[in-house]
Amino acid sequence: MRKLLLYLVLLLAGLSLRAQEPGSTDRFLTATAEYAEGHYAQARAILQELNREDPGDDAVNYYLGLCEMALRDLDAAERHLSQAVQADSTNTWYVYAMASLFDAKQDQISAGRYVEKLIKMNPGLYNTPNTLSMVADSKVAARQDSVALRYYNQALELDPEYAPAQLGKTELLRRMGNFPAFFTSLEDFVRNGGVRPEIKSNYLTVMMDNIDSPFYWVWGDTINRLVDLDRELHPEDYAIQLLKLRMLYIKQDWEGVLQQCDVMADLARSQGDMDHLAEALSIAGDVWYQEMGDKKKAYETYEQALKADPDRTSVLNNYAYYLSLEGKSLRKALKMSARTIELEPDNATYLDTYGWLLYLLKRPKDAKPYFKHAMLYGGKDSATVLEHYSKVLEALGETDLSLYYKNLAEQKNK
Repeated sequence: MRKLLLYLVLLLAGLSLRAQEPGSTDRFLTATAEYAEGHYAQARAILQELNREDPGDDAVNYYLGLCEMALRDLDAAERHLSQAVQADSTNTWYVYAMASLFDAKQDQISAGRYVEKLIKMNPGLYNTPNTLSMVADSKVAARQDSVALRYYNQALELDPEYAPAQLGKTELLRRMGNFPAFFTSLEDFVRNGGVRPEIKSNYLTVMMDNIDSPFYWVWGDTINRLVDLDRELHPEDYAIQLLKLRMLYIKQDWEGVLQQCDVMADLARSQGDMDHLAEALSIAGDVWYQEMGDKKKAYETYEQALKADPDRTSVLNNYAYYLSLEGKSLRKALKMSARTIELEPDNATYLDTYGWLLYLLKRPKDAKPYFKHAMLYGGKDSATVLEHYSKVLEALGETDLSLYYKNLAEQKNK
């Protein structure tokens, strides 16, 4: 019964069962049955024998190609599927298999060419947002931008919220330099309720990573508006809240930065995410100290961050270093700094903080090895580290070497 059903499937699919040697049809149907049950190696062995007997049989080549594709022998699959298509170029099953093969081979241009052929052969079945977007993607890969844009638009006419077409069109417009249309398309993408929030925020973040100051000068207000729109639609997405913080940093709106840190901290608490909570508090602590000049508030915020994540190295280091600048709680600072060295032993900044605290605690001999280590991992690029090392060497009576590092520090400051 199973063989009879498969035989009917073959007839409905338009596969030709040409005149063969006695018993070859039974072997062919056995092979297709094995294929249908996922026994690809067994099916391939039978089909290879049939192919040797009649290399031009398109049905055998088709199923042999399918078996080889399933077994990831893609070059062999291409040879046999190509033979099937050459024998009968009107068979949509063969053409579809070729499209699938090239998709598996990550040959976007060839896959798109066969999908485009499918659309022309049977538009009622294959003229869909998905297939139109696949063709558009292949045209983008072939640098046929105007043709690609036409296919994306056709896909969006069928489904205005089809995300792959929206995103593909948006990226194409960006590449073409058509920024008014790009931002219009990007807004449609941001408003699309079918797209996961993290995909939207990731796109906006990557875009910000790859623009320069002149571009931001022209389009910054538009980008800010889209970020705010995304935040309004997806307030629970931490990534878009972090991007908003970045926009406020660019504007140097420090009150806004602190408010946004509060938003992020509240969101992290509600989600039980201690890493994000520590991050938000860490940033707030830095702003309180560096921009607002409120040391007390900064230290309070750092304490909260360390409760959320006791091993947050950036907090441990900054807290310790700022205490060293004030000459306060140096032993507490040394303990925090020591932990950063345990966690990141080759970080020149952390080595500098620890060594400097040892120097302030009248232990220059103990400090020297940490500065020597820092020199191997980027310390020579920092005027501060060089200056600190020169003072340690001076305290040890190594005058000439101290003067050498002092001169290096002065050159870095020019």
